[in-house]
Amino acid sequence: MDAQPRTEIFPENPDGAAGLRNQATACRRLAARARTHAGTSSMNALADHFDEQARRADVTESASFDESAGMQGITK
Repeated sequence: MDAQPRTEIFPENPDGAAGLRNQATACRRLAARARTHAGTSSMNALADHFDEQARRADVTESASFDESAGMQGITK
């Protein structure tokens, strides 16, 4: 049985890593006000997910910037 690829919650986030970090912050705020342990745990897990997505976006954005900077000045 093949594992399914992980579904990204906001695959085309227009705000990139900053927007994902804002989502993580909002989730942590909600976790602090949750009335149950399960609610706190769920919101913190979602915040961790957004933070991980932000780290991935940082790496992707950095790689894209490095590639475009490396291509400047190269002519065929």
